[in-house]
Amino acid sequence: MSEKPFLETNKSPARKNSFLDMVIILLTLTLMLWVISTRTHLYECGSESLQGVRYILAINRLTLKRGDIVSISGHDTAYVRGKTLAKKLIGLPGDVIEQTYKGILVSQIFNGRQQIKIPLTSTLPFLEKTIDGKVLTPITATIVPEGYVFVSGDHPRSFDSRYEEFGLVPMERIWGKAVLWW
Repeated sequence: MSEKPFLETNKSPARKNSFLDMVIILLTLTLMLWVISTRTHLYECGSESLQGVRYILAINRLTLKRGDIVSISGHDTAYVRGKTLAKKLIGLPGDVIEQTYKGILVSQIFNGRQQIKIPLTSTLPFLEKTIDGKVLTPITATIVPEGYVFVSGDHPRSFDSRYEEFGLVPMERIWGKAVLWW
């Protein structure tokens, strides 16, 4: 009758497989943490720009479309410096932006034909001055050039692309698209 020793010196195939499984799990978790830490951004919105939005979770490198809430980083103006902003993407390259008595109109032009008008009346009335008393200039009619977007907040006091002092936002300043907000 042969007895097996208490501790075997040869590793069984099951142990080798469980070690390999553990390595795969650890590598997968490491990759997931890296993706989360480099492609996502959770931050608190420091203004009332978007009504009902206090926090957003943004993901980098997603396709943007009109109506998306976007995270803007590095869009320094005379009045805003060093802040990450959350705004709604309203105008894309090629869109015509016009100011009317009803608000801002965004028109898409395809093959020389106007296709759609989107009134932005929720952001009326326009501000005349900043909190510090500096005069604000409403944007004039313009076509959004390649590489830029027009952004706006929901709140009437939102400082956004409706004003020359804020201007159109370069696409490289759009950090990511909000996928979750509360």
